[in-house]
Amino acid sequence: MKKTVFLYSGEGTHSADTRFRLLKQSAPWPRIEEILSSKLGLSLEQLRHREIGEHRCPYSPLLTVASQICLADIWQQWGYHPDVVIGHSTGELAAAHQAGFYTLEEVLLLAYRIGEVASRLEGVMIHGRLSDSQISNLTAVPSSFNFKIENGRHVTLTGYSADMDEFLRGHPDFVKMKLPHPWHHPDYRRFSDQLPIIPSAAAAEGAFVSGVTTRFETRLEDAHWRKWLVSPIDFIQSMQTIKDRHGDHHIDFIEIGFHPVLGKCCEIFRDHAYASSMFRGEDDINWIIHQRKKLDQGVFLDELKTAVDAFKPGLDFGAPLAYQGLGSLEFAEMSVRLQPFFPELAPQDFYRYKTINQLIERFGAVRTVEPAGRGRFSKNKVVISGMSCRFPSSVETVPQFWEMLLSRKDQVKPAAGRGKTEGGYLDDAIARFDHRYFDIPAAEARTMDPQQILALELTEMLWKDAGIDPETLDKNRVGVYLGVWNQEYRGDRESVFYPTGSNPSIIAARISYQYDLRGPSWVSNTACASSLVAVHYAVKDIEAGRVDYAIAGGVNMLLDDEFSVSMRNSGFLSKDNRCKAFDDSANGYVRAEGGGLVLLVSSALAEKYYAEIAGSAVNQNGRRAQVITAPHPEAQEELIAAACHDAGISPRDITYVECHGTGTKIGDPIEISAITNTIAKDRSDTFYVGSVKSNIGHLESAAGIAGLIKSVASLSYGIIPPNLHFHQANKYIDFESHPIRVVTEETKIDHRAVIGVSSLGFGGTNAHVIVRGVDASVRKEIRPLKVPFDRERAFPLSRYIQAAEPKALGTAVESEKQGRGLKKAVTREDINNLLSELFFQLTNITEIEPEIELTNQGLDSMSGTELISQLEASLNIESGPEILFEHPLRDQFVDHVYALAAALPN
Repeated sequence: MKKTVFLYSGEGTHSADTRFRLLKQSAPWPRIEEILSSKLGLSLEQLRHREIGEHRCPYSPLLTVASQICLADIWQQWGYHPDVVIGHSTGELAAAHQAGFYTLEEVLLLAYRIGEVASRLEGVMIHGRLSDSQISNLTAVPSSFNFKIENGRHVTLTGYSADMDEFLRGHPDFVKMKLPHPWHHPDYRRFSDQLPIIPSAAAAEGAFVSGVTTRFETRLEDAHWRKWLVSPIDFIQSMQTIKDRHGDHHIDFIEIGFHPVLGKCCEIFRDHAYASSMFRGEDDINWIIHQRKKLDQGVFLDELKTAVDAFKPGLDFGAPLAYQGLGSLEFAEMSVRLQPFFPELAPQDFYRYKTINQLIERFGAVRTVEPAGRGRFSKNKVVISGMSCRFPSSVETVPQFWEMLLSRKDQVKPAAGRGKTEGGYLDDAIARFDHRYFDIPAAEARTMDPQQILALELTEMLWKDAGIDPETLDKNRVGVYLGVWNQEYRGDRESVFYPTGSNPSIIAARISYQYDLRGPSWVSNTACASSLVAVHYAVKDIEAGRVDYAIAGGVNMLLDDEFSVSMRNSGFLSKDNRCKAFDDSANGYVRAEGGGLVLLVSSALAEKYYAEIAGSAVNQNGRRAQVITAPHPEAQEELIAAACHDAGISPRDITYVECHGTGTKIGDPIEISAITNTIAKDRSDTFYVGSVKSNIGHLESAAGIAGLIKSVASLSYGIIPPNLHFHQANKYIDFESHPIRVVTEETKIDHRAVIGVSSLGFGGTNAHVIVRGVDASVRKEIRPLKVPFDRERAFPLSRYIQAAEPKALGTAVESEKQGRGLKKAVTREDINNLLSELFFQLTNITEIEPEIELTNQGLDSMSGTELISQLEASLNIESGPEILFEHPLRDQFVDHVYALAAALPN
């Protein structure tokens, strides 16, 4: 038979490094705050900030008892209920509460009164080893006998400073403790009558052992604590008392305290396991999770399964949660339900752990992300000698971009002729691309993706900014690396120019052809990571000596409002058309258009330059992600570590991170968690995060280059511009526990600082580039440029925009063009049939089980969203994916959809 024993440690174990994140997760914490405030006029929050690690009375015993009560509650929530409790010194107070002798209020007030009395004496405590003969002749006052050693005992002595200093001179192996009061000294008899008499309730026989009486007690004497205050604690005999009764059993000892000090006391037991609750200087949550795994996991798993079944019966612990009908909405609720088992569990953690089993095995595990060791090799240093950009809504040069960022003006707005969706659109004046400047005939230009001419204009401005005539370069040593992802321009299939006018690969080829560049020329399509991936590979080619110059960046034009509507229906876009990075109201991103380029050069060929590319990395989420579009925190951690390794720096060298920061409820916390585990890890100085998407929207394939140009400009001007739309931190981001701050005001940054720039593709490809500022002697100044293009002779952008075809209400699903082949539903039976047909198309399931939730029959988060989207289009109703969980069974769901449809006016 197995027994569980809670060991409550005494004073002196907390320190300034002690963390309280874990304790705040316990059920008693708010009640303790209330009692301290109403009965003692104290703030628990202020006490822990002011008194932790000081060990001063009257507050230290109160902090110890309150914390131990919270820790014991956490262990019990996990199913570890004590058969016996025992406390060392002040730990006996919390043990007495656990045994049932005192209510929570009684024990807290008692701890405070004991602290008041203890504060009347100042002294010193020391601990060390003494032989039995030394103990027999001991003149110093013992405070406690802790555990046996060979031919002796480990003891704690108490007294006044002069007495203890004299003892230390004769026993230099003894250690002075940080306690400023002589606990259990007989001189406290002068004040012990100031302790109130508090009658105890009865406790179960065999549940409590006192360190004073060394016996099992079922009720404490009224004067117990007066005796306790002036008597030494015999913990050796107290533990022997437990052994005498339970020595034949396996014992799970759980130490309840700030730091493990009682493990040696358990060694008298033949068959036992030992776990502690906290450890000074260690992450409190990670530590207790690690310690829990030393004990029988069956107890914990039984409690966890009960909680999971209450949330979603029958959940398979070994299967990916996304394939069991769980998405971001369910992850949010599930994280709350499971926080008692996994403290501070957040919805984004389910993107780190695909299954419940992974959560059990890996949550709280200390994982240091380090890339595989590899030798350093000689490589060319890469610098940025030119920049060009075209950003919403009227930015044509880097100085204009900077002025716009400092103005704090939101560039997202509606635009005539661009559909119903707000976005970061280019103004008409700068969205007219001058094909004649590049000698492209009108007939070809009319059927050419405007992204091609935008890329050409950006390249021309890039040469001018760099002060380089491309005709003077070795054309074989210049590469073009361009990020492109969308194909919204459909072109004219009747035109001979259709193949070259509409194929994305031609965008990079246009630049190479126009300027006769003969190095590598290719398009990167990794969705939102495209332009930064292009920069990465451009850098690597220069480092390896394959090219000397590289044009790198990306372009993105919004030409089809139907695609934006599709993105919105898929749940990617913000309902209120704003990228509110890191804010609690974040609900998706808003699309934007434009582009940017940098000219990367081997440093040996550049006299002046803006910044240095210190390092970079690209990786993939792989199958770790819940679904293919979901971000993965460990992949992002590995990415940052690899980029830092490539740069030869520590993650802590980074001052600011230009985040992907799209403004999604879960994506932002995942990105910050990766930063927390790398750049913020073991860091004391503040560093900053921001996202240019809050200013101009999400440029998708050109988003990374926008962030890189912003970062280089920040180093040049020595200022990080403010983020927009940040008012209240996302509730799933713990900014308080880490030195991370969102830039909300103009913030100074050293010209030679290190900045990290991230871009994360929705297919799982991630990129991180590290840029370093340079010395003033080589730093190039950002200057205004004249724009040489004639907008008047250019075609208006409206020529290229694909107008949405109007459709009669309620016929979207009916349309053969949409390929749905579904009937228009008007009655409940029609809706039932429509649901069956849609369900089959999305899951290949022909029969929907009426008594099983729809989300447990093959729908994942994306197919569930698609189901609702098609129903909305078919029936002209407004709803959302949440109805799948509000009305989970087939008949409930059909009834609700029918009610929505029936409520529509005829």
